Amino acid sequence: MEPYKIFDFPDETAWLKGRMNGIGGSDASAIVGMNPYKSNIDLFEEKIGRRIPEDIADKPCVIYGKLAEEPIRELFKLDYPEYQVEHHGFRILQSIQYPFMQASLDGELTDPDGRRGILEIKTTNILQSMQREKWNDRFRITTIYRSCIICSLPDMSSSYFEPI
Repeated sequence: MEPYKIFDFPDETAWLKGRMNGIGGSDASAIVGMNPYKSNIDLFEEKIGRRIPEDIADKPCVIYGKLAEEPIRELFKLDYPEYQVEHHGFRILQSIQYPFMQASLDGELTDPDGRRGILEIKTTNILQSMQREKWNDRFRITTIYRSCIICSLPDMSSSYFEPI
């Protein structure tokens, strides 16, 4: 038996609603108080339905990030042809043991030996060294959280991140 459930949603609206049922990697920096856009109290109130999450779909950085994911995945395939890369757009993996833990992956990797890992894609526009430091801290928290979820998954014991 797999240690996680797979939920494939038909569209983005259903997937966003599904994300409200647990804590994902994007929530991790808010939980530990390192998200400049959302406090842990804001997140808690959103998760219990006391507050409606801000709709950020029209923000330029969100639009850019969503549109850039597929080309970045394709660049990764060109740079690392030994990996098989899969992506499931509206999928959530939910831990069976800890059902509040969930993840939506930017890519699932399989190497020639059949070992599996995660492709985590982030885009940013860093203009100052201080911005880079803050971004790195939030990125690490998100990645560590996703790795904690995925390390309990069979053969998904490694993550790979290549800054492009």
